[in-house]
Amino acid sequence: MTDRLGGYWLGARLDGGGRTTVREAYDESGGRHALHLPGPGAYAQVREVRSVHAARLVEACPQGDPPYLVSEYIEGPTLRQVVDRHGPFAGDDLYRLAAATATALAAVHEAGAVHGSLTPDKIILGADGPRLVGLGLADAEAGPAGDVQAWGRVLLFAAYGLTERLGNGERLDRLLRGLVAAALHDDPEQRPDARGLLMSLLDAPQSQLGRLLPPEPVDDPPLGARAEAIYLQLCRADQDLVPEVFLRLVGLDDSGGDTVAPALRDDLVAGRAPDEVAAIDRVLETYGKAGILTIADRGPLTITYAALLRAWPRLHEWLDSERDGLAVHRELARAARAWDAGGRRESDLYQGEPLDRALAWAAGGRRRVTLSAGEQTFLDEGLGRARGGARRRRALMAGLLAVAVLAALLALWQRGAADGRLEQAMAKVAASRAEALRVADPVTARRLSLAAWRLAQVPQARRALTAAAADPAVDVFTAPEAGPHSLYAISDDGSRLATLTGATVRVYDVPGRRRLAETNGPEQSVRAMAWSPDGRTLAFVGVDRSYLWDTASGRGVGPPFGRGLGAPGEQSAWFSPGGGLLFAAAGQSGERWAWDLRARRAAFVGEYAVAGPGDRVALTFEGRRSAIRRGGRVTPAPWLDRMPWEYTTFAPDGERVAIAEETGIQIYDLDGVPVLGTRLRPSPGHLRFSPDGRLLAGTDNDRVRVWRVPDRTLLAERQVPVGGADQPARAVLAGDGRTARVLAAGGTVLTLDLAPSPASGDPASAVCARYGGLSAADWARHLPEVPYRATCPG
Repeated sequence: MTDRLGGYWLGARLDGGGRTTVREAYDESGGRHALHLPGPGAYAQVREVRSVHAARLVEACPQGDPPYLVSEYIEGPTLRQVVDRHGPFAGDDLYRLAAATATALAAVHEAGAVHGSLTPDKIILGADGPRLVGLGLADAEAGPAGDVQAWGRVLLFAAYGLTERLGNGERLDRLLRGLVAAALHDDPEQRPDARGLLMSLLDAPQSQLGRLLPPEPVDDPPLGARAEAIYLQLCRADQDLVPEVFLRLVGLDDSGGDTVAPALRDDLVAGRAPDEVAAIDRVLETYGKAGILTIADRGPLTITYAALLRAWPRLHEWLDSERDGLAVHRELARAARAWDAGGRRESDLYQGEPLDRALAWAAGGRRRVTLSAGEQTFLDEGLGRARGGARRRRALMAGLLAVAVLAALLALWQRGAADGRLEQAMAKVAASRAEALRVADPVTARRLSLAAWRLAQVPQARRALTAAAADPAVDVFTAPEAGPHSLYAISDDGSRLATLTGATVRVYDVPGRRRLAETNGPEQSVRAMAWSPDGRTLAFVGVDRSYLWDTASGRGVGPPFGRGLGAPGEQSAWFSPGGGLLFAAAGQSGERWAWDLRARRAAFVGEYAVAGPGDRVALTFEGRRSAIRRGGRVTPAPWLDRMPWEYTTFAPDGERVAIAEETGIQIYDLDGVPVLGTRLRPSPGHLRFSPDGRLLAGTDNDRVRVWRVPDRTLLAERQVPVGGADQPARAVLAGDGRTARVLAAGGTVLTLDLAPSPASGDPASAVCARYGGLSAADWARHLPEVPYRATCPG
């Protein structure tokens, strides 16, 4: 089987059970699925089954070669794995399992389908309870009565394990024992149907007491999340070489699509400094141990599963930025190795068009791939040969026809300009520079893309314009006086940016791009600062004390109070939604505190707390002793065990919370019941609801995503300028639901349009209408090689 089937990239083989092969699979957008391949004697049936206890069918291709079905991927262990590791179930857990599976079977049968191969391997205990998988694949002779009999065997297995027998230490009570015996009746006609089983179970209170959850937290992250977690654990020097490693393991297939390609470790490290060699070896070892890379003993290494090319968003972004040059680089690397192996013959050097193409890519078409020493030498020698030949020809002609040669050279240059080669070359350069600029300055990138298009309508310029039209970032503001040690804070409505540079505090109007205030800040060194929810006050957290500052008068509010943050690293401060509490935390040391600004005393001492709207409710995180505090009442909330408090935020109604877990973002009612049928993925760290609760924004160090909560639609996703782990990005959402603003590295505020107008058929005119063209000064800064020309009419 290839690495792709239909529109899906295949990952690891899963334990399908029976004659069905199941593969982890990812679609083009990186969404995770389970792809089922029926074995001999099984057939694919296409039925839509609606049940919270059954995996959703995504796509069916029964006539494919081979036939396959794609279903929702359910994270969690199978029933067989749970019983093997933790022993049989008992009591209420058996009722919960029986009710969930009977509910699913009833929905399957009422949809006119059968499961046909129900076993303990086809029941997954996910974070939302038991789920049936493997729907749509059944033996030709299967029927509903066979499913009911299989249900009885599943219950026996759950109660007894491999012994699967009644009596001898009875583990089933009278009701369950009777239902299981009826389901196992030898005569199919005498067995109850699934709906009858369910009705009998619902009469038992035990069936309705909560959900059956796995005995330990589900740890089944997607392939891309595993790769990303490893990347974030690497030091910066090793991170810088990860794209170099992975991009050299990607090639193009015959149709021009991405594919994995083997490479030798020696090719990765050739000509590098010892510290880079050591860093690459660490990257290979780390990803190899995780099974993401396959490294043969003294042989080639490769990406284990091609699905990584879509499952890992960061790698997908690297590929998008380098794809045009991958074929050029792959051919260059092959030619350089052949030249070196053949004794470095001059005749094997690049010349003519191949040399020009490789030099153009090396000069401006690459961003994350560096040339190996052998590749660089190969190009240098080829360029030297071309220049040497030109010098010899000029020397021969100079003594005879100097004037004629100059005239010919001038004519050749003029012909080159006339047929557009110069404009085409510079259009490619301008498009490349626009792409490099887009993350930090989307407005100038749009104008530069337009300039590339006006120079020559080459494919690179078209792609740059198309990318500009699709970019949700429509404006950018950077504090003019920002420095490497400045601190920044953005107001809750995104309209104002506060900066602290040295001892000077400045406040800017972000949409108006103007400074509103400038004054002296606290004398003590400040670690973090934050806006109050009403936008009237700034809090400064110093080394050992904290301060409040009135933004209207520019003066301090009251005396210093509370504590500070003495530890280095990522430091942050934030107000509670009601403005009555100030929180501060140091990421590396774990130091954290809360201060009650009204009572002027410490709050939540020794606890990790998240406050809700109006400060009327709060969650405290303490493992199984976690709780909900509302007024004077404390309600146990053991479901918060192992939940990340730092990635938890309340919805504006105060009755729900969003939590960014490793497996995705889930919204929970305060009783722990999940709201979303499918988690939002991928799972960035810091979350923020819009004022009406309909939108949810998530940010990590280098990316922002905004979802519409009711239908789980991803409205915007964009890379943001990276400032390192000490400067994570933060997003705020406007009340009208149309705009998000993201505070990123260096005091840069990006404005995202969440309700863009329909795409224009003429993106060049759209850029002119909204942004105008490059000014003469910006042209000289970004395209100094070409004389200025106006790119917009008028």
